Amino acid sequence: MAKTKAKGKAAKPAPKSAKPTKPAKPIRAPKVTRPSLPLPPPPPLPPQPRDELPSSRDVARLTRYGERFGAHKIDVRWLPLQLPVASNALAIFDPGAPKSWRVFDRPVGIGQFRAMLSIARNDQGKERLAAVVIHVGRPPIARWTVAHYKGQKKPKSAEQLPRCPVTTGWLALIDAGVEAPGVVAVPPASLTGVQPVEVPLTDGRRALALPSGNGDYAAYWAIDAADKPICLVVDFDVLTAKEWKARAT
Repeated sequence: MAKTKAKGKAAKPAPKSAKPTKPAKPIRAPKVTRPSLPLPPPPPLPPQPRDELPSSRDVARLTRYGERFGAHKIDVRWLPLQLPVASNALAIFDPGAPKSWRVFDRPVGIGQFRAMLSIARNDQGKERLAAVVIHVGRPPIARWTVAHYKGQKKPKSAEQLPRCPVTTGWLALIDAGVEAPGVVAVPPASLTGVQPVEVPLTDGRRALALPSGNGDYAAYWAIDAADKPICLVVDFDVLTAKEWKARAT
């Protein structure tokens, strides 16, 4: 019988050697970092402009030396005294009529504020007190608005301006403080001409009394671009509507 060659079995491949394992990385201690400073707060938003009626008059004309209104020419005079304010608010009133007391609703800050008179002089040399100016800030002026009083609604038109009534011939400005001072004694206006008088009160305040004559007087604010007051102007209405319409010089 013929012998057949037995088929040889295929040799198994040698087992692969195991890959060496990488040594474990040592655990590092966390880095000690300095605490980060908090971010600075965002800048404050600019204040919203107060809702005040714009002035229909070019009130700045009352503050310019040499400005002409028809037959009148403006002379400006700085007063040697200053108006002290400690309550952040100004008030206006007739010294002989306590019910006329009004407090302006716009804060003015605390300090000693300079005062200036606006005198209307005609060609014959006769003088009349046209306005008083209380400087509470610094220019430049961005706009003029009507001065409003605390506790009163905004007027709807220039015909309804907030006004202070005067029946004794004198108008006074003073630190608003905490309350009205009552009746304040002043000399006869015939003895002072256009010159104001300073009246010290028993509570330490000092009133600036002006011989305004009788009438109902409006006041105006000069405002800067940040809505801060620069000055307060009280107009004594000695110039006629025709003189106001005259071309500014």
